[in-house]
Amino acid sequence: MCLLGFAAWAQGPSAEITGTVTDASGGIVINASVAIVNTATNMQRAVATNAAGVYDAPALQPGSYSIRVSMTGFRTQVRNIDELQVGQVARVDFKLEVGNVAETVEVQGVAPTLDTETTTIGTVIENRRIEELPLNGRNYLQLATLAPGATTYGGSISVGAQRMGGARNDFGMNLSGSRVQWTHYTLDGAPNTDPNFGTYLFQPSVDALQEFKVETGTYSAEFGHGLGQVNVITKSGTNEYHGSAFEFLRNAELDAKNYFDKATSPIPPFKRNQFGFTLGGPVQIPKVVNGKDKLFWFFDYEGLRQRKAVTTISSMPLPTDRAGNFSMQSTIIYDPATRVTGPDGKWTAKPFTGNVIPADRINSTSKYMLDNYYPLPNLSLTSYTTNFLNNEASRVDSDQQLARVDYAQNTSSTFHFRYAHGNEPQYIPSTVPERGTVNTTVMHLAMAGHTWVIGTDKVNEFKAGLSRLESYNGNLHMYNPEFNVVGKLGIGGLTVAPESPHAVVEGLRRLAALPAVLAHRRGRSRQVTANPGDLGGEAKQRICFQTLLWQAVPISADKRLLAVQNRVSG
Repeated sequence: MCLLGFAAWAQGPSAEITGTVTDASGGIVINASVAIVNTATNMQRAVATNAAGVYDAPALQPGSYSIRVSMTGFRTQVRNIDELQVGQVARVDFKLEVGNVAETVEVQGVAPTLDTETTTIGTVIENRRIEELPLNGRNYLQLATLAPGATTYGGSISVGAQRMGGARNDFGMNLSGSRVQWTHYTLDGAPNTDPNFGTYLFQPSVDALQEFKVETGTYSAEFGHGLGQVNVITKSGTNEYHGSAFEFLRNAELDAKNYFDKATSPIPPFKRNQFGFTLGGPVQIPKVVNGKDKLFWFFDYEGLRQRKAVTTISSMPLPTDRAGNFSMQSTIIYDPATRVTGPDGKWTAKPFTGNVIPADRINSTSKYMLDNYYPLPNLSLTSYTTNFLNNEASRVDSDQQLARVDYAQNTSSTFHFRYAHGNEPQYIPSTVPERGTVNTTVMHLAMAGHTWVIGTDKVNEFKAGLSRLESYNGNLHMYNPEFNVVGKLGIGGLTVAPESPHAVVEGLRRLAALPAVLAHRRGRSRQVTANPGDLGGEAKQRICFQTLLWQAVPISADKRLLAVQNRVSG
């Protein structure tokens, strides 16, 4: 079992709108009121221009916005941003016209906003591309390759296949030539990275994503941790109820046969069902709560049920070998009982008659192991070369849920809460039937954030995150008393789990079970972000503190591993 947890006061990969307000002559307008409204939720942020005529609204949720600027003696002016992306700092300047403040001028057809405020190199994968581009397995990180310098050809880690679970070890992402372990993942501003293997902890459903940004250079120091950043934002509820449901089906009946499968056998089974739903909207309880414009919820569920034959070939002992008959072999088998040492120190012995070992000379333990734990060849009964084919099915039964709540207390204070949970039990076959690996990964990720506008020129963003990873792995029959190979072979003095020993015969498939690699890992990280000073002016600052603690402690076997074995053994 592996446990990993860490708490974090983390940066938020949100967005920001800033700009300058001037009059028709170019003079700065001080203390102009600026209202920034999310058009999907009507959540509003109220700020004002400072002594330099600059306004700034950081820590905004990505989405579409309407910006309204008003000042006594000038006409009110409104501009819209169709899409404010994650990590973007959009500059929207205003030039007010003299007139009645009750008069409103709405500027249409505004040119696309450019990020002229930062030097960050990155690519935003927006919601439309996430939902409409085809994805094999619905892994949103495949879209990261749309960013320049991003590839997904990173090599897997052998031990990772046993301990990480899910698709983590099958997906290695390199950013700008860096190693796969040097990519840092965040989810809603909270850490989403396994510090042991450098991969993600939780992979949200594509239907739960608002958008994400792949940053590959000169990003803000508040991110740190890795050479590349993948910052993901989840969806929130809106003033309208929205939902979706999906089912993706793949089946062997629609596929061609694997080249290595037997020509006379049917296509090995493959059944994959990926299904789920999303639902979100305002929190409304008749006569109790009306969350329109201020309190919203969103929920997502996704499940995966997969049975997929994995074709492997290996070499097994021939039937004649099991009877001690090596008459077809060129190698001479000598009788060790006749061995003698000559004067010159060299030994000699008599060969077995016909190169056949008598039945009463075969060790009972070896015979029991050969007869019960080495399967008979099924491709060739006369050749050792890849004479056994196994197309045992791998099994996956994963479920995940994500829930989010957003609350606008007023125009100066907003709260965000998000919890994600995943459970990924699976069975990975070996070259010998019923000798594969059982692995399950359980994730818990929680986030709480608060954005507070202090006066007209200061804002403080606080975010706390907690992540926990539990990983259980072992052989399919580990701790099963009915499969105590060591006990049945009569091998005493072993303190390891009651499994099979590590047996190696040169040229043949080794017989060994995955050892009990059980560990208890805990980690915690904390980060605080503050923005004191005049927002948008030269005094804008950011102060970050972070501590990280991680430790590993071995523990004994757990009944939860047995529960996973029972779930995936069907």
